[in-house]
Amino acid sequence: MVQPSDCAGRPSRCNPQSPVSRLITRISMDRLERSEPMITNEADHETSPKPRVGIFYCGGAMSSAGELTAIASFEVLKRLGPQQVGMGCVSALAAGIPKHFKTMQSLEKVLVIDGCPNSCVRKIIEKTGAKMDAYLNLGKDLGIKKIGPFKPMEFTAEDSEKAVQAILDKVESLS
Repeated sequence: MVQPSDCAGRPSRCNPQSPVSRLITRISMDRLERSEPMITNEADHETSPKPRVGIFYCGGAMSSAGELTAIASFEVLKRLGPQQVGMGCVSALAAGIPKHFKTMQSLEKVLVIDGCPNSCVRKIIEKTGAKMDAYLNLGKDLGIKKIGPFKPMEFTAEDSEKAVQAILDKVESLS
């Protein structure tokens, strides 16, 4: 658990009342209430039921567009449920962690989401040779502005809903 002393200089990440913290807590509690097991070890990683679509998103908290990819992706998870969508770990792919690559390749479909024209996630996916069935760039495709550095929550409610709807549409198009 994050202690207040651990939060110096990082209020948006450590604040239990931040939108991301509240959403992650709500999703976790929903899973616990439904008695859905969390993947806790290597064997579970390979045998656990997988979602239909894996979402690999930017989440770059140095800018509003990057953070919006995470917030919007988790909102889609909340709306559709873990049988339909699951969140992937781009950092593990970039680090070359074999079990994450194997899990990603075993997913039925993979949606990759970037926040800005830098397209970092797409570049990671391409460098690793991992699969990508659909792609969305909030900046290029939706015209959402990147605000930063260090302004992760500087986006509008309109941009948030636009991002969520675009992700929902991409997931549906993968059916």
